[in-house]
Amino acid sequence: MVIETRNIAGMPSYAQVGPGLFPNIVGGALIVLGTVLGWHAAWGGWRHVPLDPEDHGSPNWRATLIISAAVLVQMALIGWAGFILTGILLYTLIARAFGSSRLLADLGVATTLAAVVFYLFTKVLGLSLPEGLLGGF
Repeated sequence: MVIETRNIAGMPSYAQVGPGLFPNIVGGALIVLGTVLGWHAAWGGWRHVPLDPEDHGSPNWRATLIISAAVLVQMALIGWAGFILTGILLYTLIARAFGSSRLLADLGVATTLAAVVFYLFTKVLGLSLPEGLLGGF
């Protein structure tokens, strides 16, 4: 990732920050974390961690299916309904999958989160997200 970042064309802005800054930060973090994990794996860094004697039971397939369905529905509807509406649906269903039973609170948080993400991506970063039925805000 760090090597390919050199191929990103672009002039640095007034603040001397070019388009390769964030990929370099992410690539550097991946190198550091990979090195630490590799060292722990090679030298037994986790041998003094106590084993968890509890049985955690079987996976929560209901939650897995709800989250998977939410992602698939968002992918299918995002072009027509737009990012904000499908984001609200996605975030609300994920909250339900994690066991939340407060629908109105989930809808409020999901609406705020979807609107903020839409605003940041479209207005601050200048990226294009589907506006859909709401036509932006």
